[in-house]
Amino acid sequence: MILYVTEQGAVLSKELGKLNIIKDGKILSEVPLKKIEKVNLMGNISLTPQILNYFLENKIEVVFMTQYGKYRGKLYTNEYRNVLLRLKQYERSIDQSFKIRIARSIVIGKLRNYYDYLVNRSKNLPRGLMSEEMAAIRKAQEKVVTANSIEEIMGFEGVGSKFYFQAFSKLFKNEEFNFEKRIAHPPKDPVNAMLSLGYSLLYNEIEAAMNAVGLDPYLGNLHTIDVSKKSLLFDLTEEFRNIIVDSFVINLINKNEFTPNDFEKVEEGVIYFSKEALKKFINKFEERLNIKMKYHLDDEENYARTIFEKQARHYARVVLGDDPDYVPFYRK
Repeated sequence: MILYVTEQGAVLSKELGKLNIIKDGKILSEVPLKKIEKVNLMGNISLTPQILNYFLENKIEVVFMTQYGKYRGKLYTNEYRNVLLRLKQYERSIDQSFKIRIARSIVIGKLRNYYDYLVNRSKNLPRGLMSEEMAAIRKAQEKVVTANSIEEIMGFEGVGSKFYFQAFSKLFKNEEFNFEKRIAHPPKDPVNAMLSLGYSLLYNEIEAAMNAVGLDPYLGNLHTIDVSKKSLLFDLTEEFRNIIVDSFVINLINKNEFTPNDFEKVEEGVIYFSKEALKKFINKFEERLNIKMKYHLDDEENYARTIFEKQARHYARVVLGDDPDYVPFYRK
């Protein structure tokens, strides 16, 4: 199981084969240690030396995030490092033609998923409601095909994303939720709060898949490479944003799973989940990851985490030259 701990001030301890979540001297929850595969800690949460040693000895990954879902770091041992793969990644990182080819594929895939989603949703909406946005996304996608620099590709990606979120704002049935534009950090409204946390959780999942394959998350193609930026992580997340997070958020709101009362102002102009709503969102996200989809390269039905790893392995094969072209994921 994937364990999320969100209770501020909680302490995780180990006792007789169980993980105890304790606050103010009281046990809030008990979880059998053998069931735990990964732990996500959100905010001010402590670990006793005993449970810390257990996680290290049993190679259980522990992810540390802020209370609001922003990634801070992780605890794990014996990270799988494929030396030959990473050497080839370093070589590819100075191959401009390779970088442009991969960046082009990533953005084409992202914009295609945007376009296909809007086409599907437009069937149940007034005719022509999103025609302008859909045409603009298709045009941006066509221009990416002939773009000859990373800067050009990113420019067309920006245009496509702008029109996508313009259309995205028209998909809400619940008039209590207003969405004007994407604001990542800090979120200024409930929809952006849901998107930001969803993307953070998605990043964690994609990075876990990359670690399993042995990829270096810092050596990307589309996003700028620098000392502190996991460029490849951002690259490989792009094609999954709409499929895993955006459509998920729309469905939660349109099915009245959340209301504006599930959010609160945490500081001036910053909106975030209430305590119980946060737990509910995380549970719903886990349910989303447990829905099977068809993997585009082999037509097998897989859970999302398996698809993330398959896609990371596909990218690794492209880097090594075993697969000719990178084919971004799309939902069949």
